[in-house]
Amino acid sequence: MPQVNPIVIFMTVAYFAVIFGIGYATRKASADPMDYYVAGRKIGPVVNGAALAATFLSPASFLGLPAFIFLLGYPFWWAMVGIIGGMPLATMLTAAPLRKYAPVSFTDYYCDRYEDQKLMRIITGIPILMGTWAYVVLSLVGTGLFMMAILQIPYVWAVIIGAVAVLFYVYMGGMVATTWSTAFQGVLMAVAAVVCGIAVLMHYGGFGNLADAIFTSTPNFWLMPYVQEGAFSHPLFKSWTGVFGFFFVWHFGFATMPYSVVRFFTAMDVRSARKSVIWTGVFGGAMYWGLIIIGSAARHLIETLHPLMGGILQTADGPVTIANVTQVLTRIRNDFGVGGAAITDYSMIAAIEALNNPWLLGLLVAGGLAIAMSTAAGWLVVGNVLLGRDWLAKAFGNKWAIENPIKSLRLMTVLILLVGVYYSFNPLALVLDLSGWAFVMTVATLGVPLVLGLWWPRATKTATYATIIVFFPLVLYSWLAARSNLGSPHWFFLSELFLGEGGRISTPHQIYWVPVAFIFFIIVSLFTKPASQETITKYCDDLHV
Repeated sequence: MPQVNPIVIFMTVAYFAVIFGIGYATRKASADPMDYYVAGRKIGPVVNGAALAATFLSPASFLGLPAFIFLLGYPFWWAMVGIIGGMPLATMLTAAPLRKYAPVSFTDYYCDRYEDQKLMRIITGIPILMGTWAYVVLSLVGTGLFMMAILQIPYVWAVIIGAVAVLFYVYMGGMVATTWSTAFQGVLMAVAAVVCGIAVLMHYGGFGNLADAIFTSTPNFWLMPYVQEGAFSHPLFKSWTGVFGFFFVWHFGFATMPYSVVRFFTAMDVRSARKSVIWTGVFGGAMYWGLIIIGSAARHLIETLHPLMGGILQTADGPVTIANVTQVLTRIRNDFGVGGAAITDYSMIAAIEALNNPWLLGLLVAGGLAIAMSTAAGWLVVGNVLLGRDWLAKAFGNKWAIENPIKSLRLMTVLILLVGVYYSFNPLALVLDLSGWAFVMTVATLGVPLVLGLWWPRATKTATYATIIVFFPLVLYSWLAARSNLGSPHWFFLSELFLGEGGRISTPHQIYWVPVAFIFFIIVSLFTKPASQETITKYCDDLHV
């Protein structure tokens, strides 16, 4: 294995010094609950845009998307291009209206729009809590993989160290610390991806030589989905319906996911909220450019340059000489005890390791830690506000939580991280799969009543309850059933019922539940009582800016 390099350690220590410095400098935010909740609504568009990019573009982007390019090839480029292209949708659907409304937490809008201050917080909080779990887990997995690359230590200890670092600045400064640290992390992750992408191009001598190298290691890399067969076929790209379905998971989700929506609350005004999305596209687009290059070159780089090639892998049949990328990743998993499916997500790190440049690896690791820790922090703030403010104080009227709002949020931060660390040791799926499942679940249950509540006066409280109660278990069950019974969460979970044994229908992350949820919500709303005209005017009509 590569040895611990002092340059990589130095760059990582410098990164942590900045993060801990921000946490310490913003500790006074703990004196004002509004600063702790929404950073006092004082954040400008550039800082907010960088923070939004780092929060939204999680390890599912920095590790997961290059890993899926590594696995699936060229067609996955368009997922990354399309995600950035779809971001302006948020400014039209939710960014400006929600900033004009200016809530404190994600559940506030549902309570006001649908005229229910207690039960609505509990019901809407269930999908939020599950999304918090999924994203904290995948973020800690990403943090652990990068810490493992730095320190060459077992994966379990790498996860714990990363979790402690995140805990420090979220615990100290709440949303203020999270915003400024995440903005720094947003810039850093973009710079790291771009610099490493340029380094890969320079190694090959340009795009033409890179394309030739990719073809030699992955002949099917450039083929479109409908002609990919055999080892390179995959449910995400088995048909064009799979391609477009997968893109939709992230496009619409940007406008409705709690950890991106709360960023609109911290903006100074409506105009600032709109500009924040533009800057998110700038930082995110630059990062994706670099990641596309790294993910495309990963297989060839690892198989030609990685120090483990030609080494020994212990198998059940005895030692074998490492001769391909799968065996390299297997050796890394065995050496460091990486749990579950997470080792495939290490392919992007392994590609930069193969270049044997400690400055590049140090920068990549700092960028990877930035995006992993920023997403974990963003979801921690969403989760601790939900549990400490919305549930304990608002819904259940807990006297201690009402009188000690900051202490309540800090306690919930610790509890969420403890649960996240436990499940990060042996993650259920690849970080991109956890992310996609959380997206579909959240959009189908919460995105539908949010968007229709903002733009359709006829949206009702009953439809909101019914949609969450019906689709939360449906998405959970269908995703797990497809993964367990069909081998992947991207096949329609009833494929064999319609097509017979071995039949497969491509439905990335069971994406069909989103349009079905929209139809369901509209039908139920048409047959149930709407909110009062005063409420509709205030929380729907008057928010159209």
